Amino acid sequence: MTTVSTSHLPAGEPVLTTDVVGSDFGLPLVRPTRRRQGSRVRVVRSRCRAHGGVVVWFTDGTKTPPLHGRTAWVVAEPGPDAQTPAGEVA
Repeated sequence: MTTVSTSHLPAGEPVLTTDVVGSDFGLPLVRPTRRRQGSRVRVVRSRCRAHGGVVVWFTDGTKTPPLHGRTAWVVAEPGPDAQTPAGEVA
């Protein structure tokens, strides 16, 4: 299980997140998770510093609430039945 800290999280990285846990001005909020079971794979679009922490945005329109400290993300390993996203070459 590979982990990446929020401060080193690159765009395009697939990570494990929770299901939607709330909303912020109509945008769905998710949080990082360390369990594979019940988690979702989301691809990082960008991250930015905000008043109160770092916000991570995902390509599916979700985001995190401001994260503080040393939050780590579990990198999603491709499974045997994983499909390559459209426009990418395997």
